[in-house]
Amino acid sequence: MFERLKERLEGAVSEGGFLGGGICLIDRDGREQAHVTGRIHPDRPATGSNALADPGMRLRMASISKAATARVACALAVCGMLDLDSEVAGLLEGDPGTLPGVTVRMLLNHTSGLTDAAGYIFERPLSPMAFVAANAGAVVSANAPGSWFRYCNLNYVLLGAVLEAVTRRRFDTLAREFVLAPAGIGGGFNWAGVPAAERARRVPLYQWRGAGFEPQTEPEAADWSADIVWGDGRGFSFADYVLQRDTLLISPHAGLRMSVIEAARLARLLGDDSPAGALQRATGWKFTPEAPNGNDCDGHFGEFGLGLTIYRSEKRIPGPLIGHAGHALGFTGGVWFNEDTGVSAGLFLTGSADLTDGLEDEVFYGPEELSLLQVL
Repeated sequence: MFERLKERLEGAVSEGGFLGGGICLIDRDGREQAHVTGRIHPDRPATGSNALADPGMRLRMASISKAATARVACALAVCGMLDLDSEVAGLLEGDPGTLPGVTVRMLLNHTSGLTDAAGYIFERPLSPMAFVAANAGAVVSANAPGSWFRYCNLNYVLLGAVLEAVTRRRFDTLAREFVLAPAGIGGGFNWAGVPAAERARRVPLYQWRGAGFEPQTEPEAADWSADIVWGDGRGFSFADYVLQRDTLLISPHAGLRMSVIEAARLARLLGDDSPAGALQRATGWKFTPEAPNGNDCDGHFGEFGLGLTIYRSEKRIPGPLIGHAGHALGFTGGVWFNEDTGVSAGLFLTGSADLTDGLEDEVFYGPEELSLLQVL
């Protein structure tokens, strides 16, 4: 399997127009095999320091982050610190009438009725709840909470704030304790907790935009000494961080930086036999074509757990796989666990175009990535 994946990855990079890519497999016994290929920056050849040759280099892995954030929620639920059926408005500071009927579980499985129509990036001192209240006309859809699946980044911005509210701890410390450290991941959300020396081993993202590649994340001039570093280079200190209000600075929806090896380790954690793992993998929503109950993105969202996409009956992706994909800012990839073989996988391609241009729903799989998934 690993050699087939390497061959397809090499083909995607050399023939598909991507800058680089990586794959890591972990077998049932924990043996890791990793391979990366291509170049880091588009304006230089794939030689010397510009060759993507180190599978330990970290990069922003977009919505894959949601699987890790959801796992924190599941771990807290298992130990009795979070009731997934609690209403969000009762947990967060703000007008309790802002999100009537929306529970934590609905954030996790994208059935909250919320949308990204107003965006999901905002500046301090606005809090997630204040952002929702100020943009309720666009954010709150006509679908009643719990009745309709619509993938929404804002769900996970709110979820991160909820996790801080119930624990009175910063989200990055929760992620480190319940997910990253147990999985063997030294990376972090927006580089939180990653030493300065390790931050230098990074892959900046470029996105293809018609006539060329445009830089998206990790500029050399970023504030690399800051506690957290946004993709645009701005640094923020934890000294004036306010719980619940400032959760977006850590980006629980998309900010996780990790290597392809660490991505496979996350996949392995998602497939483990722990109570939190079983809770996360249980199907919470399933598309019913005879009576549509959500936006299934042409079958790519046919079944969903708590922060996990489930492929147990999708013809194009034989599986059975559980995991999460990500596509943003020129990154496309995923973390996947095969429930039959016990194989865990992390994969990515960089330099992608934006497949979502002009579309209402997110699309995770171009043909090259779908080809890789079909091997898993």
